[in-house]
Amino acid sequence: MLLMSYVELYKAKREDAWFLDSGCSNHMCNDQTMFNELDEKFRHSVKLGNNTKMDMMGKGSVKLLLDGVNHVVVEVYYILELRNNLLSIGQLQERGLAILIKGGMCEIFHLEKVLSDKNSKLVSPLASEIWASELQGFENLVVQEHDICGPITPSSNSNKRYILLFIDDYSRKAWVYFLVENSKTLNSFKAFKTMVEKETGLFVKCFRTDRGGEFNSNELNDFCKQSGIKRQLTTAYTPQQNGVAERKNRTMMNMVRSMLSNKNIPKTFWPEAVNWTIYVLNRCPTLAVKNVTPEKAWSGVKPSVDHFWVFGCIAHVHVPEEMRTKLDNRSITCVILGVSEESKGYMLFDPIAKRVVVSRDIIFEEEKQWDWDVSYEEQMVADLEWGDGDGENEKGVSENENRENTDGEVEETHDKGVGSSEGEERVRELRQSRDRQPPTWMGDYVSGEGLFKDEIHITLVESTDPLYFEEAVKNANWRLAMNNEIKSIEKNQTWTLTKLPTGAKKKKKEE
Repeated sequence: MLLMSYVELYKAKREDAWFLDSGCSNHMCNDQTMFNELDEKFRHSVKLGNNTKMDMMGKGSVKLLLDGVNHVVVEVYYILELRNNLLSIGQLQERGLAILIKGGMCEIFHLEKVLSDKNSKLVSPLASEIWASELQGFENLVVQEHDICGPITPSSNSNKRYILLFIDDYSRKAWVYFLVENSKTLNSFKAFKTMVEKETGLFVKCFRTDRGGEFNSNELNDFCKQSGIKRQLTTAYTPQQNGVAERKNRTMMNMVRSMLSNKNIPKTFWPEAVNWTIYVLNRCPTLAVKNVTPEKAWSGVKPSVDHFWVFGCIAHVHVPEEMRTKLDNRSITCVILGVSEESKGYMLFDPIAKRVVVSRDIIFEEEKQWDWDVSYEEQMVADLEWGDGDGENEKGVSENENRENTDGEVEETHDKGVGSSEGEERVRELRQSRDRQPPTWMGDYVSGEGLFKDEIHITLVESTDPLYFEEAVKNANWRLAMNNEIKSIEKNQTWTLTKLPTGAKKKKKEE
């Protein structure tokens, strides 16, 4: 039996180890054979740091044999689902024990008795931090929630039309992949699985999705079986069972539309806006993860937000001396599109040269925005729309003439030299002449379009409903409706009849 706060490199079996935990309210054990006394009638539940609950199957005392001396630990909860045995530092102190962590050794004192393990090594002097990192390692990647959003119109500069979203259920950190077709979902999932498993040293254990065709293919099911990944599919037409991913999708797209509209950015830059949105959300507090951001819950490192700037604002990028002559400008004006995934710098777009720039020597003007020329007019007035990812209604997807190259450059297919004033006028004409489709909730709404002016006035004035009680009471249908209403009021006891108070006057009917 070992008493330690960390098992180094699996030299000791976890079922034989006891973890000192400063945040644990009670001693807990997952092995019934270790109890010398156990009250199995005791039933309760315990709440973990990730808001999950475990059932207690009993309470009793455990006898520990250390250095030939038996030590009895009382008030120990028996929790079968617990991964590691825990010793509560607070409960030990309540018993009058003192804990000393010094020089790579943990000692527990009680009067003249010393309960210690001189061979254990501590990674950190704070046992609570040690257990927090251990618990995070066990919970990360246990459940991965996924959803696909699209087809999105207009398609991006690189012809992407779908967003594949991955969410870690424990930390709520999110990742996104962009697809040309939703049939490429399996390739992206393989790349994501390899990345997170390499990063954490753990394995994806559960894969939770809806019943979309891209998630229910034979290839994906075979891959999950070979990898030992459990599949969890939502019930048909029950998106709330995948609510975390569905809600994240809506939040993400609402933020994307807001950012693109705020700086009047062409809609084909929506993938860059999505990347920045996920980057920000991973560093924002959420109710699902208490007191930490998703990024810290995932990596254990508190993220910084000092480098945040308004998406789409003007950025003046410094041009190195090696790339300019003495008479050239020392900076170029660009539009910020987020941060680079490969370098410690910002990713920007040069609207004049139509290319992507990565730099860290920048001066920002958050209150200003770029005046896009006429070559982007169709992309600016287009409505950003997305489907539910079923891939069935994909007709009418607009094909944009500007496509982003793999090296970060955008092909130039429009003539230059058109003034910005003419471009703005052209944008207004397109907005006025464009046919707008009504939302789906107005499908049964009759607008009156196509009627003559006199007919519209007639429909507004003409009514067959009676205006007075004397008129309504002459109609059998109205009498029946009034009687049913009175019976409903009496049945539900909506009103209580009472006598007129002394001195009060009845209100006369107005003519």
